[in-house]
Amino acid sequence: MKNKLKILFLSGLILSLGACTNIQDTFTATPTYTEIEKNNFNVQEETQLFAMSSYKINESGAAVAKMKAKEQAIISLKKQTFNEATNVLNSFFNEIYTKNIVISKNTIEDLANLASSELIKGATTTNSWNNEGKEFIVLAIDKNKVPEKAKEKFVIHLQAIIDDLDRAIDKVSNEYLDITNPIITVVEEISQVEQIEITTIDNTANIVNTEKMEPKDPVENSNSEKNDEPEVFLDDF
Repeated sequence: MKNKLKILFLSGLILSLGACTNIQDTFTATPTYTEIEKNNFNVQEETQLFAMSSYKINESGAAVAKMKAKEQAIISLKKQTFNEATNVLNSFFNEIYTKNIVISKNTIEDLANLASSELIKGATTTNSWNNEGKEFIVLAIDKNKVPEKAKEKFVIHLQAIIDDLDRAIDKVSNEYLDITNPIITVVEEISQVEQIEITTIDNTANIVNTEKMEPKDPVENSNSEKNDEPEVFLDDF
């Protein structure tokens, strides 16, 4: 009984793995072609990335079908180019990680997308044909151009970071000089005795000035003038 359960378990596991493999093959980004198809593509697999696409001719005509086939081929080829550029950029940024500088995954994807978008503009049509009511087209890109374009975007991105850092250093160096040479204010302490003497002198000076500035009473002035006149006695006559 136990052996039967083991056999059933192993069989189920094998079937599950086979199903996962089939699912993985279904979602594989890079299409697979037979050798006969590749011969008809007129491409060099060792030196080129390529994609073939087809579109059924409908009432819109063969020209529209050919346009649709080319659009699909561009999408497929751009995806391959994006994956290649991402791998190259990851190898480049590994040199940066050793210097404790972290670059986000989103940045790498953006640069790879930028590189693939520019490369796809240079894609060439290696072959196109009509068969069984369908329009077929094959597009290709030189593989060697992918690392070159990825390197170009990598250098430009790093140079922009270096330029930003240089501007920050210059700004701090030129505008924040007072931080390195702070102004020292010297405060002279005055003793309590000196403060008392200064206050006494000031009060005395104020009193003297006040006495000089106060006007005398007119009555007092007249009385004093009268007192200054000589007294007259009757005996003198």
